[in-house]
Amino acid sequence: MAAGLLGHPRIPDKPPTDCLCRCIGTAARPPSIALLALAALALLPGCTRRQAAAETVPTEAVARQDLTVSVEATGTVEPINLVDVKSKASGQILQMPVEVGSVVRQGDLLVQIDTHDVQNQYDQARAALEAARAKVEVSSAQKQRADDLFGQQVITAPEHEAAVLDIANARSALVQAETNLELAKQRLDDATVRAPQPGTVLSKPVSTGTVISSATSSVGGGTTLLQMADLRQIRMRALVSETDIGQIHAGQQATVTVDAYPNRPFTGTVEKIEPQSVVQQSVTMFPVLVSLANEDALLLPGMNGEITVLVERRTDVLAVPVDALRSMRELATVAPALGLDPDSVRAQVRAQLESRRAARERDAAAATPGDSASARHAGGRQGGGGGRWRGGAAVQGTGGGTGGAGGRGGRWRGGAGMAGTGGAAGGAGGRFAGGGADTPGAATQAQAQVAFVHTGSGFVPRLVRVGVSNYDYSEVIAGLEEGEQVALLSVSQLQQQRKEDLSRIRQRVGGAVPGIGGGSGAAGGARTGAGGGR
Repeated sequence: MAAGLLGHPRIPDKPPTDCLCRCIGTAARPPSIALLALAALALLPGCTRRQAAAETVPTEAVARQDLTVSVEATGTVEPINLVDVKSKASGQILQMPVEVGSVVRQGDLLVQIDTHDVQNQYDQARAALEAARAKVEVSSAQKQRADDLFGQQVITAPEHEAAVLDIANARSALVQAETNLELAKQRLDDATVRAPQPGTVLSKPVSTGTVISSATSSVGGGTTLLQMADLRQIRMRALVSETDIGQIHAGQQATVTVDAYPNRPFTGTVEKIEPQSVVQQSVTMFPVLVSLANEDALLLPGMNGEITVLVERRTDVLAVPVDALRSMRELATVAPALGLDPDSVRAQVRAQLESRRAARERDAAAATPGDSASARHAGGRQGGGGGRWRGGAAVQGTGGGTGGAGGRGGRWRGGAGMAGTGGAAGGAGGRFAGGGADTPGAATQAQAQVAFVHTGSGFVPRLVRVGVSNYDYSEVIAGLEEGEQVALLSVSQLQQQRKEDLSRIRQRVGGAVPGIGGGSGAAGGARTGAGGGR
């Protein structure tokens, strides 16, 4: 090769490496072999470094798989219906046959209170009732005799009226006595506290011998005897971040995993989302209640766990790892890690963006040929300067060509026509610049996803359009083919690359600020030399 390029006899030596050939290229003939060797030696370390960086980057094949998008949060198990058991009666507890953890059925005895006072009141009420009944019988007989005598005109009218009034009073006293007996019986029954529902005793703040106060007559609401709940139906209260709460709604299926049973997931349903937010460490979250079936009584109140709410599921879709996707802003850091030139990578991605935009413009023009109304709707409702909708396939924008896609100041830019004032397919300052309805322009280039595909000669940037995504993989809509190997770059690798770049810059400038008191020194190949500007 040296003889062909330089016109000198072939020098017997080892053939140049592939990296050296790529670095030297087939440039114009240099004046001497010494200069050629000097240039090769200067470029060889950079090529070797880029080649070594590319070889150390892991790759993964783009493949089809099932994608599941879910929202995860931590929470605590709690009972759905927690009951505080209190007594309407007051007195001393004589019997309490349950303990914490006891499983009771509805109607089982929980607490027996001393019934001495209420039993006496009941006995008095029952005796008063018997007296009232006897009084009614006597008054009824007197009334009957008074009616007979008054009919025979033996007694006067006032005497007959007194008999009628006496029977009325006797009947009233009977009703009052019956009511008092019923109240006394109720107070007597209240001294015996029974389970209002089936469940498990969760806490027991009192014990046998404690004097309690009534829940109805006490100002403080009475003494709590115990707490119980039916643990066959429980729920988990989880705090979900406000960034994910919009994907959750009642009725969604959820999977709950608690720390006590890490290998046994429990299936539940989202019951509701509480409207009041909770702020923890400057993060706004909303409580989400997930109801669970607990027939085996394995889940207990207070257990900590995680919920996973299924948001969306895709079957057999083309997927790419999330670590393989990078934005336009990260290209300057990603490219050196793969042995690529950042400027060249940016140029290739912009070319792909432009190609995609042109393809969409052709599709938009083919969909609405010759129809000015449809063209205005596709590219903008109104042409001319200063309008909200700019361009259009049949409307000439400010300074634009026929069907110009521009005009300055418009909110929506681009269309299917020729370039307007702002340049090709879009004007300056628009919210969406260039192309059709969803063509990425200046405002969306920074959000474009780029993957680096491994080929025989290295990595090549590829513009990728993705769909649903989880923490591991993203659905590929366009840009990649099944089986292609893509580079995986983690955040730690990118941070390490930034540190290496900064360290290399410091070594080159010798710790000084470039451009101050330095020049482009030819001797030694230093970038920052003495004297003159750079």
